[in-house]
This record gives sequence, structure tokens and C-alpha cells, in this order.
Amino acid sequence: MNKLKYFFWDLLFPRSCLGCLELLGDLSDSHLCPVCRATIKFKSGFACAFCSAPVINGRTCPFCLAARAPTQRDVPLHYLDYLFVAATYEEPLVEKMLKTLKYQYVRSLAEEVAGVMIKYFEKKIAATPIFDFASPLVVPVPLHRRRLNWRGFNQSELIAQKIAAHFSWPLNTEILKRAKYNRPQADIKDRASRIQNASGIFSCQKPEAISGKLALLIDDIATTGSTLDDCARALKGAGAVEVIGFVFARGDLKPKK
Repeated sequence: MNKLKYFFWDLLFPRSCLGCLELLGDLSDSHLCPVCRATIKFKSGFACAFCSAPVINGRTCPFCLAARAPTQRDVPLHYLDYLFVAATYEEPLVEKMLKTLKYQYVRSLAEEVAGVMIKYFEKKIAATPIFDFASPLVVPVPLHRRRLNWRGFNQSELIAQKIAAHFSWPLNTEILKRAKYNRPQADIKDRASRIQNASGIFSCQKPEAISGKLALLIDDIATTGSTLDDCARALKGAGAVEVIGFVFARGDLKPKK
């Protein structure tokens, strides 16, 4: 049925590769030719989710996990324990994939994005002794219902579904809720405002589903790490043992030359 659907769809709207614009002649839902797909480079090394300092195995650096002040010794500055990044947003094809997925509403691109993340995990993470666990709980970063109605889908949830299915990990799309509507992070250009914009906007709806477990938090992109960190705050407040962020790409706020 799917092949028949793509056959008629491609007859009406011939699909071209996002990278080289070459027409794709197969009857799959791919958006990249094999040559362009192979050009996507995995991000090498690991960096702290917040200060970008080099770290071991993606773990948030000790300075960013330190207490906020002497009067708040039990209150961590950040909650996210690890961050894994498959690619870099500065790579033109990666940027184009994300913009096409999110702003041109090509939801089928989520499978392509998830495929890159899965290969990164299998090559860079699963084969190392970083993890000693059998089954993390996969949790996508949620959208506010206003944003969800406007876009028609949550790209992070689509990506998370593919990753969870591939590794046979449990998935929970209801545990986190975006408690208030805020400006899209992409519309905010300075770091301090982004961090403030993502503060205190998520809540955990089902503490019993995460208590005592490790959460694998899925999103499409990280910049300041503030969105992932506020999700981690909610999950840890509900009893999560650790929270690991896993994103397709990471960008920065530096102007392009």
C-alpha cells in the first residue's frame, strides 16, 4: 500500500534529493540519495551540554553540575546528566534537513533524521562501555498544543518513535507536558534570553512511569541546552535516576561569516 502511495505521489510531485537535488527514482520515502546521505558526518568527541567544554562520554562537566550558591547547596545548577549529538547544525545538509522537517512540514523526514541518530548511537555509543543498561525509557520533548496544532506533528516524538522501535526500548509520549506556551527558541537570538525562555515550562504528568529509571530524552536540536535541562528538571523531580539528552544536531548562536 505504501509503495503504491509513493508511486502516485512521485508521479505528481517528483521527489529530489535535499542535498544534490537529483531526482530520486525509487519508490521509498527517502529524501536523500545514497551519496548525500553518506556525506553526513557524525559529530566527533563530546562536549558539555551547557558550556561546550570537552568532556568524557558526553557527561555534563562538574562545573555546570555545581550548586547555584552557598545557600542552595542542594539545588543543582543543571539537571541534564549527559548529552549525545549525532551531527552539527553548521553542516549545510543537516541544517536543511531540520528546516525542511520543521518549517516545511515534511514529517516523513523524521525517519531520515532518526536513521542518522540510530547509526550514530550504534557506532559511537553502543559499542563503548558508556552505558550499562538494558532498556532506558525513551521520552520525546513535547510541544505545546498550540504549536502542535500549528505544525500538525511533533518532530521529536516522530524521531523518538523510530529510535525506540529500532532498539526495542519502551517509549512514553505522555510523561512530559509543556505547561505553558512560550516563544519558539529559534526566534530568540541571544543565549541569556533563550535560557530564561525555557525555564519552568515543563512538568511531569506520570511520576510512577519514570521513578527509579533512566530517561533517554529525544529532541531534534540543542543550542543552549536549556530546553533539555528543564525537561530533565521535571523528570528528576519525579524520581528519574539519570537523564540523557540525545539530539540530531547541535548549533550555536554565533553569527555566520
